[in-house]
Amino acid sequence: MPLPPALLARLQKRGIVKQPEAPPADPEEEIIAESYDDDHFDEKPDISRVNESDDRPRSGAPGCPNKWNPYHICVNFCYEHWEDGTPENRLSDDYMSRRARMLRLYPLPEGWKEVYDPGCARHYYWCPKSDDVSWLSPRHPRAIISESGAALSRILKAKKENWNGIEEISRKRKHSDDLDEDDGSDDDNDSGDSDEEEEPEPVERELTDREKLKRAKRRGIDPMDPAAYGDDVPVGGWSSGMEEHDRKTGADTTAGGALFQSRPYPSPGDIMRRNAR
Repeated sequence: MPLPPALLARLQKRGIVKQPEAPPADPEEEIIAESYDDDHFDEKPDISRVNESDDRPRSGAPGCPNKWNPYHICVNFCYEHWEDGTPENRLSDDYMSRRARMLRLYPLPEGWKEVYDPGCARHYYWCPKSDDVSWLSPRHPRAIISESGAALSRILKAKKENWNGIEEISRKRKHSDDLDEDDGSDDDNDSGDSDEEEEPEPVERELTDREKLKRAKRRGIDPMDPAAYGDDVPVGGWSSGMEEHDRKTGADTTAGGALFQSRPYPSPGDIMRRNAR
């Protein structure tokens, strides 16, 4: 049974009980700090990775399902995510039977070949001589023969019409870098011009109905008053919206019939004076 802590401390102080030896200290671990200098981010790109990207097929990633889109350019994500796509042996039996029936009814013309696209998981038909493609047999009545997506993509790329925003982003980054360099060198020259330039006026955000109702409560406006929700509507009173002659006479224009003719309501004082006569 262990001794109480207070008694154990007294015995150790008198030397009756030996103090336990302290465990040996662990050897100190050497900590190496990583450098976060700017030079660390300005490293040159790996040449092996560049050469690897150059060896990739010009038609795009094999398993990418967006190769048919001429405005799509395969990037590293397409190669890493889609990989090789869907193998041909995993196609459904229904699709294979419909494909065989179409080829039996509409056989391919001379010079056309059947090619499997693992990205779209279906076959298309290609003419190597004209580089035309079609999703159906060229003899099918609904076949649409056109240039391949890779050919159209190269044409649009030459016109700089399909860059997936990559060129726009790089241009913006380059423009921002140029502005940062100009800010550091031409601060004195641009100080006078910056004062003369007019600052753009801030765009006011439109308030929601809930925010307008809270504003009306702060101003003491009745929530049923249209001025609570409209900015250009004046605050109304009990007679707002009444016709001009109704406001002066107080006649009940809603009353009808022989007994309820439109007449002003008499005041209580008029009734008492008439009764006194």
